[in-house]
This record gives sequence, C-alpha cells and structure tokens, in this order.
Amino acid sequence: MLHLPDVVETQLIGEDDLLEALPVEAVLVPRLPRPRQLHLVEQAELHCSSEPAPTRGETLRRRRHPSLQCRNETPGRSGRPGAFGQAARSGRDRSRAGAPLRSNAVSSDENLRRALGGLSEPERLHHERLVATTALLADISFADILVLVPILDSAGPDGGTGGGESRFVVTAHSRPITSQTVHPDDLFGLAVTAEERPLAALGIRTGVSTNGGAYLPGQDRWVQSLAVPVNLDNRTIAVLLREFPSVSDRVWGRLETTYFGLFRRLAGMIADGVYPYATGPGDHDHPPRVGDGVILLDAWQRVEYLTPNAHSALRRLGINGDPTGRRLAQVGLEPRALQRTVSASLPQTEEIERNGHSVVMRCLPLIQEDTLTGVLVLVRDITELRRVDRLLITKNAALTEVHHRVKNNLQTVSSLLSLQSRWLEGPEAKEALAESARRIRLIAAVHEILSEPDGESTPFESVVASLSSLLRESLAPPNAPISIKVSGAVGPLPSEVMTTMAIVLNELVQNAVDHGFGGAAAAIAGGSEIVVRIGREDSELQVSVTDNGCGMPDGVLEEGLGLTLVRTLVENDLGGNLVHRSAPGGTTVELTAPLPATGP
Repeated sequence: MLHLPDVVETQLIGEDDLLEALPVEAVLVPRLPRPRQLHLVEQAELHCSSEPAPTRGETLRRRRHPSLQCRNETPGRSGRPGAFGQAARSGRDRSRAGAPLRSNAVSSDENLRRALGGLSEPERLHHERLVATTALLADISFADILVLVPILDSAGPDGGTGGGESRFVVTAHSRPITSQTVHPDDLFGLAVTAEERPLAALGIRTGVSTNGGAYLPGQDRWVQSLAVPVNLDNRTIAVLLREFPSVSDRVWGRLETTYFGLFRRLAGMIADGVYPYATGPGDHDHPPRVGDGVILLDAWQRVEYLTPNAHSALRRLGINGDPTGRRLAQVGLEPRALQRTVSASLPQTEEIERNGHSVVMRCLPLIQEDTLTGVLVLVRDITELRRVDRLLITKNAALTEVHHRVKNNLQTVSSLLSLQSRWLEGPEAKEALAESARRIRLIAAVHEILSEPDGESTPFESVVASLSSLLRESLAPPNAPISIKVSGAVGPLPSEVMTTMAIVLNELVQNAVDHGFGGAAAAIAGGSEIVVRIGREDSELQVSVTDNGCGMPDGVLEEGLGLTLVRTLVENDLGGNLVHRSAPGGTTVELTAPLPATGP
C-alpha cells in the first residue's frame, strides 16, 4: 500500500515551488519551463473524471481512501470510484482469479505496426531518437522507462476493430543499471489499455506531465509512476512513463538528487519537443553510460557536480584537484566536444588520450526556453578496452602474415610439382603429380577465401562457385568443355566444414569428369554437364553431385581411391552419410552431414 499523507493538496504550480510543495518522492517530478505549468496528481487519487483537466489556480483536494480508489467528489461526501480505482480492483480480482488481464491474440509485431502506423515520418524519427535514449533516462531516474504510443484505430484487445477501449503499445522498455527494476519481464511490444495505464491516457489527452500511481495485477502491488507527454509540433505523439517502487528504504544523497534534477530537466525538454535531439552525439564503439561517470556543468560551463567515477576518470587524465565551481578549461581540460555543444546546442562525443589513458566524453546540452542552461557530460575510462583493441589488431596482423606465408608456400609446392611432371616420361607418374598439384591448388583457393577478414561469414555457395570455376579450367579438356552448375544456398559454414567439403567436392567432380565422361564428352547430346546442388534442412547439410555421363564402373564406385577418400571424410570428419547410384544415363552422389550448433 502506498504511504501517503492523509490530505494532499494537489494543484498546478510553477517549477520554483515544486521542491517545497512535495515530499521526497516529488523530486522525481520533471522540472518544466515556466510557461508550461506542471499538473501534479496524488498517486492513488488521480483525477479521472471525463471533464477536462483543471486549469491554472484550480485546486483539487483529495482525501486518501483505504482502498486507494479515485473519487470525483470533495472529501467527506459520497462519490463513486473513478476509472482508476475500478481498474485497480478489477485488475486485482482478475489476477487473483487466474484470469488473463488482456488477450494476447495480437502479436507484438502487429501491435507495433498499428501504433507506429499512426505517426508521420518526422514523428517516427522523433520516436526512434527517443527510444535510443531511454537507457540514459532509466539510469538517471533510478526507474523503468516505458514509451507508450496510442493505437488510433480503437481496436479491441482481441484484435477486432470498433467498440474497443483506448489502447497503447509499449514501443520501448529500458531498465536502470543504477537501481532495481519493477518489471522483471520485458514489456516491449505489449498492448496495454487506458484502464491499466490511466496516466498515459491522461497525458495524451492533456499534453501535461502527471505524477501518480499504477497497479500491476501480475505482481499484485502498486508502483509510483510519472507520465511525461512526448510532444512534437504541438501534438502529443506518445507518453513516456517512469515507473518505480512506491516505497524505498534507500537513503537519498547528493548523487540521487542530482540525477533526479537531471531527469526533471530532460523530461521538460521531452514535453517541449526539444529532446531527443535532432542529431545524435555521434557513434562510438564504447559509448559511456550514467554508471560510468557524470559531470554536470551549469550555463557558464562550470562544474556543478561530478560523480566519484567521473572524478577518477579526470584523475587519469592528470586533473588531480577538485574541479567543482570551475570550468574544465581552468583545470587543464578543453574538450572540443564541449565547445561544439555549447556553440551549437547539439550533442557531441570525443575521445581524449592523455598520460597513457583514454577517456570518452559525451556532451548533452540542457535546454530550457530555447536557452542553454547547462551541459550533461557522460565520461567513461576506456583505457583497458583500448589496450585490448590494440592487442587484437596486433594479433590480426600476425594471423594475416601467417595466412600469406601459407598461401605462398602452397603455390610454390604446386608449381614445383608441375615443373617436375615435365621431366617424367611415364603417363601414370605425370597424372599422379598433376593430381597432387590440383589438390594443392584447391586447398590454396579455400585457404585464401577463409583467410579474408570476412572469410568465416562467406556463404558456402560462393566457395562452391569459386571451386567449380577452378575445376572447370583444370579438368575439362579443351576440345570437350564441361558445364558445372551450382544451385541452392546454405549460407556461411564453419571453416573446418567448409575445407572438408571443398576436398569432397573436388573428388566428386573429378570422378565425374574422369569416369563419367572419359573421352566421350563431345559425343553427349547437349554437352557434358555436372550439377552441384546444396541445401540445408534444420541443422543438416545436404549436397548432391549429378552428371549426365555414361556412368561409373562398379569397381570405381566400390574401390576407387577418390570415393574411398570422400567416404572417409564424410563419415569420419563430418559424421555424415554417403549414398551413390550410377546408370548409363549418369551418376548421382548424395551426402548429408550434421552441422555444429552455432548458438547458445
């Protein structure tokens, strides 16, 4: 149960009165610009009547009710519970009875399509930029951050159209790394009703920030909630919800109150349509987060507050004194990113290297009424990460050199075998050396493909196509060209599987040329053709090699050296099976092999 005062004055007040008018939890309410007054509603007694939200100066007196119902009457008079109280009770009843809170007939993808389909292109871009920043907002507010976009077609929970209640889709859900989460399950793509999230409905309807509460039927508890309208061009396109435990024993210190103040300012910028920023701070391979370190600068770029982690990062850059109250330039640090942020009011990122240390700084401008009021600087010490990066670069260079030497040595051996065969007189010896040279060239070709930076991600069909070209040139006689066709696709394979399969295909194609066609290739109607088909079914690789030759003799099929090698590789190295059949119209060899698991 929420711990609230017996009588709460809830009214429209300005930002200067905010901190004095509310208890500790009220620090969580965003600071909004003076022209935009903040509508505060006590958690359990949300103003949920159908009449418009109260105007400035109107005061709503609410008396806490034991059942946390929302009353539309003044204290001491009878009144019916509002929608919020009904939602709480009905949600509790359904949860305890075991009934689902809503239907899951509509998929998450369909929910997202319906919600985002109601946004214009500029609104979708604004929404995408906001989603990208929800992790930052979750960290500085010690709470779960949800982005809810309304479904404008009024579809019911079962996916039908017409007659349904107002619904929203959770298009983003970020959990804080600075505090516990209130939602163990990911809510992304989930459709919720206005009854379940009344603050979201109120935010869409009024376009003002609202502080209140929400009942979670699945957990049978209340959480505090803050709804911030996401405004763009005088239109509320979504609502950002900050949800956090209603009771906390945590002792709030300077760090927490500073973070809350930052969230207030960013929430005000969201309501004004100036956050998220029109441009990003720039990509970085190790972007900083709130937990890495925070420096808060005022409008004159003086250090207002910095976290212990940020202080440690500055020490590694050679700044040993306390910079509080001074500009960073006065303590020996002049990041260009900060200068660009101040001059253009846009986020910037910079990596600073000094004294053997690397620190990345991300500067975010804080804007109020089109005026720069401060800068939020996120810092992260990435010295160890950069050391690992340099080590990987060195090892990659060494591996590249090894690959190059292996390739050259294989080509040298192949050339020596070709030269040696010229001095031999016996045809069998020449053929043996030519066979060895072909296999070495094949291994060199596969090695070259796999040694490329993206070799492991090279599709197997691309490797087979390269091998077929090599085999066509080296095996087919000039007066009897042979067509080698490749069909199917399996995508990338592990390097050990790819190398073994290359040797297997070389043997099968060579057998087809030597024994299937022999010297009668030109006499085959329509020309000689070898078809290599590859595919995969679930976790099994399937390969077949078919020719339209005269067939292979039984002795070759059973005792030939080529097929014996193929069978050994397939059964022993790949753990697969080999099946062959031959007839005067051609020969087909089929093999299957299990593929190793690539995921967890």
